[in-house]
Amino acid sequence: MEGFYYFGYASNLDRGTLEGRLQTSPRFVGVGILPHHGFRFNVLNPDRSARANIMESPNETVYGLVYWIDANDRQYFLKSEPGYDFVEKEILTKNGKIQAFTFQSDLVQSGIFPAEDYWKLIVKGGKENGIPESYLAQIINRAGKIQSS
Repeated sequence: MEGFYYFGYASNLDRGTLEGRLQTSPRFVGVGILPHHGFRFNVLNPDRSARANIMESPNETVYGLVYWIDANDRQYFLKSEPGYDFVEKEILTKNGKIQAFTFQSDLVQSGIFPAEDYWKLIVKGGKENGIPESYLAQIINRAGKIQSS
């Protein structure tokens, strides 16, 4: 099957969300790590809330999920993330390094925050798929929320 690896780090941590953006079910590969990048909420959504993004940052790491996506879904999938570029990055997995595509935007703004349902979906997907709790706590903090418990 022809296709490509995809690294999802935000709402696509929720498998149901990702599957809704594709015509063919993706094959889950596992947890991946994008070194030298940081997770941010800095892309303006039409409703004025923030969307997630990754930025180059030498001392940070982004956790996400790696999937194998059918090549026939590529154009359909690209329409799901307007304002983002589909870029290839080196991802670390338990089986070694791979090249995977992910979404990244240069249209960044500061001082914006995500909608509650959005950041909660990211955290829920992360918890369900083995993303470390300490990393998810950082996402909650970036959302402008104080971690309780």
